[in-house]
Amino acid sequence: MDRIDALRLFSAVAELESFTRAAARLGMTPGAASKQISALEDRMQARLLERTTRSVRLTDAGRALLERVRPWLAEYEAIEEGLADDNAAAAGALRISAPVDFGASKLIEPVTAFMEKWPAVEIRLELGDRMVDLVDEGYDLAVRIGQLADSSLIAKRLAEAPLALIASPDYLDARGAPAHPADLSAHACVIDRNKPAPNLWKFTRGADAVEARVDGRLTLNGAKAAVAAASAGAGIACPPAWSAEDALAAGRVVPVLPDWTPDHRDLWAVFPSNRFLAQRVRLFVDFLADWFRDGV
Repeated sequence: MDRIDALRLFSAVAELESFTRAAARLGMTPGAASKQISALEDRMQARLLERTTRSVRLTDAGRALLERVRPWLAEYEAIEEGLADDNAAAAGALRISAPVDFGASKLIEPVTAFMEKWPAVEIRLELGDRMVDLVDEGYDLAVRIGQLADSSLIAKRLAEAPLALIASPDYLDARGAPAHPADLSAHACVIDRNKPAPNLWKFTRGADAVEARVDGRLTLNGAKAAVAAASAGAGIACPPAWSAEDALAAGRVVPVLPDWTPDHRDLWAVFPSNRFLAQRVRLFVDFLADWFRDGV
């Protein structure tokens, strides 16, 4: 096995956290794979992997090597296979992180459409609300909603993701409707911990901007859960507008303070900064930008 193949094997072991699965992917025995990694460590003069009976984990040196070789391997494979056009370039696995509710509600359809257009791409969509580390955890890109912190990642804005202030008709009949954002402090509000400042809701009306501090007995995490709580009469919620579409259409909730616009969020595609970004990542980001061009 030459050095390029050894690096391919190392990348596969790091991704799959298993010599057995990596060896199966590359058509070799686990014993041969272990020997090749040991030889690679000898050449690098560093321990790259921590091995136990149950798992394989990268060392600091291994993470540093993987960060350098993974994009290079992707570029090398493109050259080796003579990938001269988009049909050929859009091949391989694409690992994506996305929020649970948005991923299930709004991302499955464009992912499916992308796979139909590019049949050589394998999508590994992992839904979770924690902020993953794209580089350390081996993701190609993440779809995120909100205002992004500064980082070394590249972010492309895909669309505006507005919020909706909603409550059930029964709740408003019992408690009355607020006339101004300041009135929300006297209401039961559904607090979504997934927001960066869950108890501070911001609104605009023309040139006016207002911040309302809110509170409530029900605290949860997740847009769909907030809509369900509002539908059940738990109070006033301020979830993403896309998550409330069905409940609004069915009349389970109605808009609150319709003259005021809740502070919006943005939808982003985020990916590592690297000039060797795989073509399938570029194609998928452009595909999402076109898909959401009219908003979420």
